Amino acid sequence: MQCLEPRLSLGKRQERISLGSRQVFSVFLLLAILIVLLYPTTATGTVVLTASYAQAPPIETPLGPIIIKGVTNLYVSFSEIRIHLANERNDSGWVPIVYNTASVDIIRFSKNHGLIFSTPTVPVGEYDKVILRFGNSSAVVNGTKLNVESVPRFIIVDYRFSVKSGSETTLKLKFTADYRAINISKPKVFFEISPIPD
Repeated sequence: MQCLEPRLSLGKRQERISLGSRQVFSVFLLLAILIVLLYPTTATGTVVLTASYAQAPPIETPLGPIIIKGVTNLYVSFSEIRIHLANERNDSGWVPIVYNTASVDIIRFSKNHGLIFSTPTVPVGEYDKVILRFGNSSAVVNGTKLNVESVPRFIIVDYRFSVKSGSETTLKLKFTADYRAINISKPKVFFEISPIPD
């Protein structure tokens, strides 16, 4: 009897060990399935948006060109920036990546690209458009700071790019500002935004 008891308890131990290894295998299998299912929605990369600045060329009129001078600073912010998934229809697939950016003087970017924002939590994927919705804008004209209306209020830019897991993607945009309506009672600045090819 005494000899049988250790064998019996050894058998129970082996049964427990093999049952434990099955459970461990099941947990690993479940984790692998979850990773495969959830990876596309949880994998993220960083998107950095940079800008360059140019003033629109003089406006030609029958009396000669209208040249706007005296604008030394142009501060812009964005209430929202979204990017569009390439495999979705135009009315869907928009992914918001930032809200309410800090105000930036884009005239500083006339010689070198400057940072508009950077965000590290953009879902991995292929994208084909960027939409920028202007927030508050102001300009310093001949030493006086004016609140200005950005026209249009939002701009959609065709821009194909990829976001890869753990990597950084830099988007380069050129902002062209037209000041033809800067001196009216409700000042406006007209914008064109275009991608800068690498």
